[in-house]
Amino acid sequence: MKQSKLTEATTGSGGGNGRVIIIEDHRMVAEFFALHCEKLDFAVLQICPTCREGLAAVRQHVPTLVLLDISLPDGDGLELAETILAEFPKTKILAISSHRDPWTMLKVQRVGLHGFVDKTDQRPEVLSEAIAAVMSGKIYYTPIVNESSASLRRDPKAFIRVLSDYETRILAMIGESKTDEEISAILGISPSTVQSRRRDIMRKLEIHSTPKLIHYAIVHGLTRAEQFVRAKPPQGGAK
Repeated sequence: MKQSKLTEATTGSGGGNGRVIIIEDHRMVAEFFALHCEKLDFAVLQICPTCREGLAAVRQHVPTLVLLDISLPDGDGLELAETILAEFPKTKILAISSHRDPWTMLKVQRVGLHGFVDKTDQRPEVLSEAIAAVMSGKIYYTPIVNESSASLRRDPKAFIRVLSDYETRILAMIGESKTDEEISAILGISPSTVQSRRRDIMRKLEIHSTPKLIHYAIVHGLTRAEQFVRAKPPQGGAK
């Protein structure tokens, strides 16, 4: 594949099944997706390595399909997906990611992605199945999404059940090993209030030490959630 495909729109052959933009920062993966889409008779319009470039490309070309990585250098692909869906409701979005944590799986469903394929243990043929499904108007999630959701529903102490959004954000910052003083500065509250909130969180989750609380936040993907509160993709700009 030519270098220009990474940054410029192309007029590749085919396209009978639609027009696709790929938003993926790993070049080898992106080029595999592009070749795969071309075999399925999609015209690959552009490959973009960042949220900013991806949003600009979608606004310029209005593709029928977007293949989207969730973790991008300048922001959260799920936040980008929300923007795309709001501006271009007819565009299908299929996320492809190695993230399998409960927070990510929960957000995939809340955002309303048309499809999600986890990179970890899926065969290439699954990508073809997913693309065919979303283009025909169906929702296609590989099993980890529903498995994760079911696990959260079964757990009476799951963070989505017992913590407020505010407490969840504090937990995310605790998971990043931030001090009470650092958290208080970010949220504009006193360190003593942070300490009180920490105790409430530990009580609600039935966790009795800070190291275990940090481990809980990391395992459930909440540290990732906090990172992208601070680094959302661009919202403005002309279409």
